[in-house]
Amino acid sequence: MDYPMVATGNISQEDFLAIVGGNSSLAGLGLHGGSATNALNDTLGGVIATGDNRTLFHGYPSGYTLPHIIIASIIVTILMIVIVVGNMLVIIAIATEKALKNIQNWFIASLAVADFFLGLVIMPFSLANELMGYWIFGNWWCDIHSAMDVLLCTSSIMNLCLISLDRYWSITKAIEYLKSRTPGRAAFMIAAVWIMSALVCIPPLLGWKAPRPEEHVELPQCQVCIKDCESININKDE
Repeated sequence: MDYPMVATGNISQEDFLAIVGGNSSLAGLGLHGGSATNALNDTLGGVIATGDNRTLFHGYPSGYTLPHIIIASIIVTILMIVIVVGNMLVIIAIATEKALKNIQNWFIASLAVADFFLGLVIMPFSLANELMGYWIFGNWWCDIHSAMDVLLCTSSIMNLCLISLDRYWSITKAIEYLKSRTPGRAAFMIAAVWIMSALVCIPPLLGWKAPRPEEHVELPQCQVCIKDCESININKDE
């Protein structure tokens, strides 16, 4: 479905909600979840009658113009391809090349795994959410996506810290540290990084999270809620 921009520019999120709320496919039907999202997508390409004038409503409530969406999609897609392919090559090289199968490269491989899945699983959906201005993929995938986002970002940061510590100890305590850096201890350090990252992201999946606001169900949002989802909702028109 094509979404060229209206000649008069983007409308505000409030106007968008008013338009969607007035559409017969949504109003009074009490649609939620996937049904509401499908009806919303059908509404986006609809024709809205106002008096004697008929105005074609096209575009997303994010506020981005069509050129912005195209340019951002191309740039981020290229970036995602570079991230996925680059980290995949790092993982393959460390796993297959005998000269690279040393303990210090295990930490780099762990970092590459985190960044690989960030580019493959997290970034495509985050890009769509940012450009469209609402979450189209359902509540279940929102929870999984948010948890994986936190897991992979946290593990990526902690792997960088682990690599830094490994390099620091290798320089300041070269002989002592290299003798104590056994494969078992290195594997334990990597496992500790992923376990600590998982401890951060798993509780929301088990129900320890702030409830999503019930209003504006026509524009479902997906964000990490710390205390109150309403307090971190961002209105791009402000």
